[in-house]
Amino acid sequence: MGTPQYALICDTCRENRTLTSYCVDCHGSMCIECTKNHQTLYADHISLPMAESKCPDHLKFYSVHCKMCDKPICRECLTGFHNGHKYSDMNVAKQEKLNEVKTYMKNLHENICPLYQSTEDQGKRQLDDYASEIEMVKIIINEQREKLKSKIDELCNSIIYSVETTLDAHSDQLKKELSSIVDGKTKIENEIKKCKDLTEKGILEIKEFLETLPHLRDIPDRPPALSKPVPSKFFPAEISEIALKQMIGSVLLVRVHNSFTCKMPVSYVQACSANEVWVNFEDEKMLTKYSYQQNTKMAIEKESLKLDFKPECFLLLKGDCLLASDRFNHCIWKIDKKRKPQSFIKMSPNNPKGLCLNNRQELVVCLSGLTGCLRVYQNEKTYREIGKDVLNAPRRVAQNGDENYIVLDDHLQSHFVVAIDPKGNCKWKFYGLEENKLKFSPKSVCCDSLQNIIVSDFGNHSILLLDKNGKFLMNLLCSRYGLWSPRGMCLDSEGKLWVGQEKDGMGECHVVQYIK
Repeated sequence: MGTPQYALICDTCRENRTLTSYCVDCHGSMCIECTKNHQTLYADHISLPMAESKCPDHLKFYSVHCKMCDKPICRECLTGFHNGHKYSDMNVAKQEKLNEVKTYMKNLHENICPLYQSTEDQGKRQLDDYASEIEMVKIIINEQREKLKSKIDELCNSIIYSVETTLDAHSDQLKKELSSIVDGKTKIENEIKKCKDLTEKGILEIKEFLETLPHLRDIPDRPPALSKPVPSKFFPAEISEIALKQMIGSVLLVRVHNSFTCKMPVSYVQACSANEVWVNFEDEKMLTKYSYQQNTKMAIEKESLKLDFKPECFLLLKGDCLLASDRFNHCIWKIDKKRKPQSFIKMSPNNPKGLCLNNRQELVVCLSGLTGCLRVYQNEKTYREIGKDVLNAPRRVAQNGDENYIVLDDHLQSHFVVAIDPKGNCKWKFYGLEENKLKFSPKSVCCDSLQNIIVSDFGNHSILLLDKNGKFLMNLLCSRYGLWSPRGMCLDSEGKLWVGQEKDGMGECHVVQYIK
């Protein structure tokens, strides 16, 4: 509904006009034109709409503001219900309200609006990135398309050339054979003509012809056999869509399912099923199992295991058992399914760090100390050491599908990723991206089913994807996806990538659909 109109005399222009407002300071009613002029001349005066300018109890204009009831009142209210209440001038009350508005506005302007602006800028950058990525994908796919076309043309032309070369050679041979047969047939036809012409000759000429037989000594009674025919037919293969897709390549779309909060900064992560992970926390003597509910995108703490040592790294064994490395006590602990830890392998004076099981189910341990190496255990007492000439301070290890060990080395001067073969020979090294301003600081590594290598870069807040030869492919995740100082990382059986990190003094775990 609109504001009610009052047709009375304007106290300013003294005209009989519709009154729209009342000035509390001047105690006068005004028309709309005078209200505009009054607000310009007396900006500090309080002008109320006529419908809101009178006390509903006494139908008198408001004159003061009741502090206790926080409402404007008229003079008669002071002797009635509001008797004894503290009150203030309307201008003072207005200024107090405006101060509250200014505080609210300041909070919006300085705290809330920048967050929205930052998110808007991030969204716009993301849209620009999407557009760039689409164009880049188009370019690469079209290049691959042209390569496939060129290769198909080359192969088809090769098959055609092979058929043409073979059949042309047989055609030349057949032409020579036909030429010889045609010559013999011509001589035979000429001899037949001579025989026919003898009907008109005398007996002496016929006798002479017969006495000189055979005339065609070089012509056999039967024509020479032709070369065996070479049948040819092209049998087109069935075009397999799967094979074509494999030749074209695949597009990797990284989708963040969700992230859930942990009670402390996450140091290491190990999946025990498609929806459950064990984590350990930085400098804490415990392991905690979280269960991730994909439908609600939430995680609940399912089990907490208190220990007498700080696990550096751990891995899961069959039968719900765990192995954990303890660099402070120089040993590997085995935790059985009853959650009772016992010393499994002692390694003093070396410091065990990263653990993994290789393709032969042998335990591989990163050892650091006076020298660095990988120790591969066939059993608790039998082992071999590799990589002494390559490694300085190995921190984490994983074995790729090509049998190479991918090792993170925490050397004081330079951190790097190195691939060494089962004999300990260095295949390649990766020292991070040159364009990164901060020092390369790899904390965790795992390998996917395509033999690609995933590395968490703590210092640059990113997850890097390398191919099996150590070539950088892409950033799987970075700070614009909410990633900050990633540490532990693993892949589960469904291709989800779990990334543990620190955030605001707490822990957080990202659940990312990587390969499906």
